Amino acid sequence: MDYLDTLKKIKDSISSGKELIVSHKLIIIDLISKEEQSFSAGEDSFVYFYEDVIQKKITFNFEAALTRPVYELAQDDAQNCINVSQSVTKLEDNSSLYTWLQNAIKFTDNLALHYLQNIINEVPVKQNDAGTERSRYIQINQKKNGAEKAGRILSSLYDCRNKMEHRKVSDANDENKQKIIPPNYKRIRRQIQKRYPEALICFHDSFINNN
Repeated sequence: MDYLDTLKKIKDSISSGKELIVSHKLIIIDLISKEEQSFSAGEDSFVYFYEDVIQKKITFNFEAALTRPVYELAQDDAQNCINVSQSVTKLEDNSSLYTWLQNAIKFTDNLALHYLQNIINEVPVKQNDAGTERSRYIQINQKKNGAEKAGRILSSLYDCRNKMEHRKVSDANDENKQKIIPPNYKRIRRQIQKRYPEALICFHDSFINNN
């Protein structure tokens, strides 16, 4: 029986007043939980996403620091992550990780640029062959300030994103050919869940300490 058929059976049971079996009760509880999370996220996707990732309340006014236009961009990035998964703890080991991480990096880049320019008063400098975003992370890490750990983590997660996007490698048996390597989604998901919260906590604490 597929998921839709199960939902129809639950609906019929409720309509007829029958007692639901345990597995069906768990499905209803999960659906209610998802709806509750959806309403919470709708209040302020920035706050919802940030607090879900770090698993505690944020105590810094990011909207005031980033300015309203940048904060709204960050809200959009956060909402895109929430649309993929209501919680970072519920990320799945599949291609949806790429979409989630791509938007999580965009979300964090709003913090990184502000931190670089307005807190440690650095001009963004391109780092060798690194792209714009990754150059910022490398530069933050090099300065050995309050958020250097965040810079190191985000640079590593940027590598994860690239591995999901660029899946071709040279064929060891024929240098003129390439082959596709499936991403190790399980490993990437574990790295996101372990390291990304650490990066957001670093930025949160650094913003407070330098306010």
